[in-house]
Amino acid sequence: MHFLRIVLICLGLTSLSARAVTLQTPTESEVRQIVTFSFLPGSTSEAIRIYREEVVPLYENNDAMLSFRAFREIESPIPLDLIAISSFRGMSGMDVSNAALRDIASAAGKSLGAIYGQIGALSSGHTDQFIEMLPSLGLGDPSASRITALVWYQVLPGKTDAFEDALSTALLSADGELSVPSATGRFLLSDGWHYLRFLGFGSLGEYQEYWSGATEHPAHQRIHALTVRRREVIVAAIPGLSVR
Repeated sequence: MHFLRIVLICLGLTSLSARAVTLQTPTESEVRQIVTFSFLPGSTSEAIRIYREEVVPLYENNDAMLSFRAFREIESPIPLDLIAISSFRGMSGMDVSNAALRDIASAAGKSLGAIYGQIGALSSGHTDQFIEMLPSLGLGDPSASRITALVWYQVLPGKTDAFEDALSTALLSADGELSVPSATGRFLLSDGWHYLRFLGFGSLGEYQEYWSGATEHPAHQRIHALTVRRREVIVAAIPGLSVR
């Protein structure tokens, strides 16, 4: 069964949750925009309603957007109420998507700016980050798991090639042995971070077990030796806030 589960992860066919999941396995030239929101007290549910009723229907009709996922906080050391992740065929694909969305909204008698303005009015702050996905440095679809850990890495100067080599030759196979789906992106826009990894887990206990075993694992030791700092948040997908 353990071998079968690894095979299913490699094929992107496994899910640790009961919900129906459309796979979000990284593709070549894919860029993801990661918007992290903090909302005013008592406003999160209204923001999620606007996303579900106003935004998602527009995204569903926008073929220029590869996929969309929204996540709620499970555990986080930073202010976080919602993370919205949109995927495109490169940054130019985001330009195409934005133009298409304006046309789709206009045809529906809506204003995309007004909808985003409603969400912004509920927010006490947000950050935008962009990553270029690296399909060869991943295994399956972490967002299909019950919970997803997002792990930011700042790498020592001049060591990005060594970091990617350690991922491909050591850490990726170690994650596979544990049946942990993963995905990796290289930052195009951030506040000092170089890489973002997505890890899928079935529970908080699995998350703890993963990091508890990392201390002595040679693959993690290689990564740690190349890392200036690391930050993690744990999130879960919000039902009804996913496209493709």
